[in-house]
Amino acid sequence: MKAPALSKSEESRIKALQDYDVLETPPEPEFDALTELASTICGTPIALISLVDRDRQWFKSRVGLNASETPRDVSFCGHAILETDVFVVENALEDSRFSDNPLVTGDPKIRFYAGAQLRTEAGESIGTLCVIDSQPKPFPEEKRRALATLAGMVIAQLELKRRNQLLTEALDLIEGQKLTLLHHAKMSALGEMAGGIAHEINNPLAIIAGYVNRIEFIAARTIEDSGKEKLLHSLNGISKSIQRISGIIKGLQLFSRDSQMDPLQLSDLTSIIHDSLELCREGLKSRSIDLRLAIPEEPVEVECRPGQISQILVNLVQNARDAIQNQKDPKWITITLTRSGTSVSIAVEDSGPGVPEALQNKIFQPFFTTKEPGKGTGLGLSISSTLAKSNRARLELTPGKGSSRFTLKFGRE
Repeated sequence: MKAPALSKSEESRIKALQDYDVLETPPEPEFDALTELASTICGTPIALISLVDRDRQWFKSRVGLNASETPRDVSFCGHAILETDVFVVENALEDSRFSDNPLVTGDPKIRFYAGAQLRTEAGESIGTLCVIDSQPKPFPEEKRRALATLAGMVIAQLELKRRNQLLTEALDLIEGQKLTLLHHAKMSALGEMAGGIAHEINNPLAIIAGYVNRIEFIAARTIEDSGKEKLLHSLNGISKSIQRISGIIKGLQLFSRDSQMDPLQLSDLTSIIHDSLELCREGLKSRSIDLRLAIPEEPVEVECRPGQISQILVNLVQNARDAIQNQKDPKWITITLTRSGTSVSIAVEDSGPGVPEALQNKIFQPFFTTKEPGKGTGLGLSISSTLAKSNRARLELTPGKGSSRFTLKFGRE
């Protein structure tokens, strides 16, 4: 037996095969139709679309054969891809290259073989459309031409699939860029509004805080003990409200900042989390949702754009809120910040039923949403994923029983 030699351009040939991204893909009707037609036209019980990989030939489509692949070193197609014309073996038992080949001496007992090369536009032969019989037979010129024509249709179909995939990826990229631009435009407008609100509210708050301090000072010196405690308690409540409003304004300014052009900067994630949650606490409280935090007291710093991280966190918390707000108690959202070696993670988990398995591969796609019509655009997770990448991080879903965990990961584990 003579094992097939390697192509003179083996590496570029393998690269061309890999570019089609077709290995290990399921059967497809358009390819099966071509192998059926080859079998009928050539009058053979077996027809294959054989793609010659480094150490094997893998069958994208097959008629009359159960095996999905065979070793390259015993393959007929390994020889065929080195030729320029249709490669024909009319009787393998009389051919010294194949007479003791295990595919000849054993199943499928090949006697006749003909293979037309699957040649790319660049001239690389990545496999064959081949026909096989267990009986020797001649192979006239008209059948050779027919097989070569069908092989051309196979490579055209592969090229069509590849170009469709490239087009889909390009459209997804354009759509993602459009969504990102829209998001940044909205954030810019919101940032201007937040700045105006902060200016209009912070000044009155400072005046109110000053009056509270003044009243506390006077009360401590002029009011008798019987009424002083009640007054100071009320003043303390006013002070807490001032701090609460100040925290909301700070969170809104952080959230709405359009920081796409800012460089990454070393930032404390604990502070970002606390500031961001000021925008969510009241909404969670009004829906009886328990917010649980597992966050270190000490700073946990990573390089990021704080405003974009805030946008991701607020979106994740709001998604979790929407998922569980109509459920029975207990309803909770847990935010966990952890560091492990060079990796830092922020996880947002809720008490909801989790993302259905059938939807888990779709949730980061633009415009996909599980919410009722009019209650969501489906852009939140897609934009959040894009923002994560721009901060050298990644947003991942870890499905679980009875809950789902979205994790924003920085660095490598």
